[in-house]
Amino acid sequence: MSKEEKEHLEKVFRALDKNGDGHLSKEEILEGYEEHFGVPINEEEVDKMFKNIDIDGNGSIDYTEFVMASMNEKNIVTKEKL
Repeated sequence: MSKEEKEHLEKVFRALDKNGDGHLSKEEILEGYEEHFGVPINEEEVDKMFKNIDIDGNGSIDYTEFVMASMNEKNIVTKEKL
């Protein structure tokens, strides 16, 4: 992951983290997802996301989980793999 990609992820995470606690709640994802990713998301999709990303099961997505999920997504959909 390039420095620019890391900076972008951090910027998006901070923008989604409305209360600044370092964790993304389901509500924060629902409120900010479309604004930052350009695609609407519903509660069912957020529940699936949390099931896959919230590794420690604490009910929120921390920055490390967010970055890992973003890296996995990027590695899954690369030009070479398509």
